[in-house]
Amino acid sequence: MRDDSETETGGDPTPRSRQRPPRRERPINVSAERLWAVSLRYLQRFSASVEMLRRVLDRRLHPALAAELISPAEAEARREAVLQRAAALGYLDDQRFTEGRVAALLRQGKSPRVIVETLRAKGIAPASVTAVLAVTASEAEEDIALTAARAFARRRRLGPYRTKASDDPRQHDKDLATLLRAGHGFGISKQVLNYYKDNEDYLTENDMDTD
Repeated sequence: MRDDSETETGGDPTPRSRQRPPRRERPINVSAERLWAVSLRYLQRFSASVEMLRRVLDRRLHPALAAELISPAEAEARREAVLQRAAALGYLDDQRFTEGRVAALLRQGKSPRVIVETLRAKGIAPASVTAVLAVTASEAEEDIALTAARAFARRRRLGPYRTKASDDPRQHDKDLATLLRAGHGFGISKQVLNYYKDNEDYLTENDMDTD
């Protein structure tokens, strides 16, 4: 009797599909020790605010909560215990985080308004960001909004920082629009683009650095 799996020409039997064994689900481990290990690994890789780490822990706890392996009250208690431990050891410090991120974002050319919104998304209250910006402004040699706009123009090679002259008569307006879309004020954007037009003697090597 011919095997139905063979072809009419006597070829090799048609391979039968193999059923994969059921996937073994990994146990959900949300013990205090595991949550602490997850937190340390995250904090070793990223500078974080308290709220950022809270969100990481919430994502870790969610499957266990959905499976009713832990009560909401116990999940909250474990999460807050980890946050308090990290803060007590100096791994979490919202003030230090805010100061560091404000300085970094200003160097990147972000406007104060964008900085407030960026850090709000990371759980930092706008008032706290504004306070750090105010201290930074008091210690700066010029308006930090102007400094940030210049840094942005330098990074994007706009206006006086363009390395190659443009023949487009609308280039100035395009550069202005780019600065405005990035959150920089109209007056400051105009100042950045026009500052060196009649003041070429003030164009320093540092200003022309496009790295």
